[in-house]
Amino acid sequence: MSNWASVRILLLHPPVNYYMPPEYMVEPLGIEYIASTLRRDGHEVEIFDAHLQCLNLRQVIRELENREFDCLGISATAELRHALIAIARAVRKRRKDAIIAAGGYLPTLSAEQLLAACPELDFVVRGEGEQIARDVFGHIACGEEWHDAPGIGSLKGKTPILNPVPPLIQDLDALPFPSREGLMQAKVPTSAAVTTSRGCYHRCSFCAIQSFYAVSAQRVPRFRSAENVVNEVESVIAEVGTRRFRFIDDDFMGPGPKIRERVIRIAEEIRSRKLGITFSIECRCDEVDEDLLKLLKEVGLTDVFLGVESGVQRQLDTYNKRVTVEQNKRAIETVRRLGFRFRAGFMMFDPYLTMAELEENMRFIREMGLEQQAKEASVPFVTKMIIHKGVPLYEKLREDGLLREKGLEVDYVFKDPLIRLMGRVALASSAVSTFFRRLLGLLKLGRRGQTGVRKHSDPE
Repeated sequence: MSNWASVRILLLHPPVNYYMPPEYMVEPLGIEYIASTLRRDGHEVEIFDAHLQCLNLRQVIRELENREFDCLGISATAELRHALIAIARAVRKRRKDAIIAAGGYLPTLSAEQLLAACPELDFVVRGEGEQIARDVFGHIACGEEWHDAPGIGSLKGKTPILNPVPPLIQDLDALPFPSREGLMQAKVPTSAAVTTSRGCYHRCSFCAIQSFYAVSAQRVPRFRSAENVVNEVESVIAEVGTRRFRFIDDDFMGPGPKIRERVIRIAEEIRSRKLGITFSIECRCDEVDEDLLKLLKEVGLTDVFLGVESGVQRQLDTYNKRVTVEQNKRAIETVRRLGFRFRAGFMMFDPYLTMAELEENMRFIREMGLEQQAKEASVPFVTKMIIHKGVPLYEKLREDGLLREKGLEVDYVFKDPLIRLMGRVALASSAVSTFFRRLLGLLKLGRRGQTGVRKHSDPE
């Protein structure tokens, strides 16, 4: 423990304003890591997970009125921007003396726009938060000037000032295990989240991971030791009582045999300790390794999420996935053959989608037996690609005149006028399920009597 004084800090995981299936609801590892780091320095830290408690915005604001804290830290993605601003304004209205901060992907990638849209925020944290939080809250606790702390952004008058971001943490084993209050507050069944690494080797054009770490001028993934990972798994079993886990690495398998050796070591460590756990992973289709999946199944792997994204090669190329449609098909078939529960990530709508490609995607869904998942149309399966400020595709859309940006609002229009019209209907959250049921039905009627289409039964 340091010699710093203590400050009361409340870390908030905001609510979402749309339906999310329980299997996609994840505890907030980012603020749980920050909480345990700050507690090690002697601060009083509380986690309030409004997302896993299934609270709405009004309930959250009412709850915050009854909480005691000196500083409020809010984690936010672009999808949570409206909730973040509403909460900051409500707290500022009642608590003039409170220090309000925000961290996560939105404050990192859109710091200037967020500070301009929400001057109620005292500062934002840019990039990886543990060391930045230690510095700034340490200064705050001691009554010292904190505006020059590395890694934060704040307003000077009406001008946003972004301080240089410190280097990334290289020794992830040195971090304390994340506090698990978020998980213990969950009102829906959910697995404990664990990350064995940070960062990704790949450069998908829509993905914000590379841009997030780029603010630290470092992008190479970092890995925890197998012993450290499984020590954390054991600690969660003892503390929370669950034996259901979800590995949520940016790239769990990784490219190449040397990188995958760490996965083998983790599996062997789980086996040697006889933990009796079950777990899920997220995986790229070109990194599906049958032998490695068999090994993971032996030690508890039950569910595999594949980032399929599309059944159209042009879309995969636009996304810079560096995979082929055939690789996607082989990955799905391999995962199914090995008996895993399987879900696919799918971005049906991108700015350049054509009607022919839409039909090609629907044929892919039918051919690969994804119809049931499409009919259920849970938001994470069939979506419109979300564009984040700073990602490679952001600049291409600007060059092509498709980008629409105003303050924090970043979006695009579809190049094809017919897709543009259809997208307005299909992508309304209340209409997604109906849209896909009808579209699947139309395609089925149109293909009646044709042969050569394979049939699969989706295990879900």
